[in-house]
Amino acid sequence: MAGMFMTMSRCHVKAGSEKEARALLEDQLLPGDGSKPGDHVDGLIGFGLMKSKTDPSMYGIVSVWESEAALEKMGANPAAKDGGGLVQKLQKLCDGDIKGEGFYIESL
Repeated sequence: MAGMFMTMSRCHVKAGSEKEARALLEDQLLPGDGSKPGDHVDGLIGFGLMKSKTDPSMYGIVSVWESEAALEKMGANPAAKDGGGLVQKLQKLCDGDIKGEGFYIESL
């Protein structure tokens, strides 16, 4: 598993905006044709959309990449720098900032 890289982002969705936020995330992150996101993005192994067990307003997004270089290569695409506008659209539905972090996967 050496070299794999993971990103984790989280946000608090405003009360009443939960369905809209989930629909936005699913629309932007899922290909919609039965394929996997990794079939369309080189180096992407997969991602997960999560909702907190204890805080129903908190959502998380995790992406797993073959390497940090694969994530950086995707990020070099001007259309991908801001997630195709996803971050700005999601931010409007959130209280506070969207917080993210990158992690090297040391073992599984």
